[in-house]
Amino acid sequence: MSRDSENAVMAFRNAWLGAVTSAEELEKMAPAVAALPADTPVASLDREGYYRVLAAHANAVMAVRGLLDDLKPNE
Repeated sequence: MSRDSENAVMAFRNAWLGAVTSAEELEKMAPAVAALPADTPVASLDREGYYRVLAAHANAVMAVRGLLDDLKPNE
């Protein structure tokens, strides 16, 4: 395996672990979100906290997708 291939695989593994870690953060918040009463005032939601966790996960997933695209064999 070439050094470039090893680096690409390591980058993919690290990006994957980043996506898993960010998914774990979503999972930690899931019970609190599921327990929100329907009559919860929207203004009282921790929108910044939700946004931060969702944005981190979205970025991590897109990093993995980008790496997969880069690793695609030339056709």
